Amino acid sequence: MRIAVMSSDKKEVNERFGKANRFLIYEQKNGGLQLVAERVSEPLTVDYFDLEMCDWIADIIKDCQKVYMTRISKQAERAVIRRGITPVVYQGPIDKIIP
Repeated sequence: MRIAVMSSDKKEVNERFGKANRFLIYEQKNGGLQLVAERVSEPLTVDYFDLEMCDWIADIIKDCQKVYMTRISKQAERAVIRRGITPVVYQGPIDKIIP
């Protein structure tokens, strides 16, 4: 299983979907998570919501089965779900995630 995580420090899930500069991509291996990639993203602007941008951000992680973040808007959640990705609202240590 491949998951995307939104984190500013590679230790905690502490970023909102659409506000982070990157996704950390992990694969479940040997009963744990192994970091396999970092993918650059672009934060959504605060005073303007762009549905196409939401789709663009969701496409960055389209090969993942789940995405972990502290918060997600309804529009972004729909974009993620349309790609078959389960959004998980979570705040805490990455090493405590059980996909």
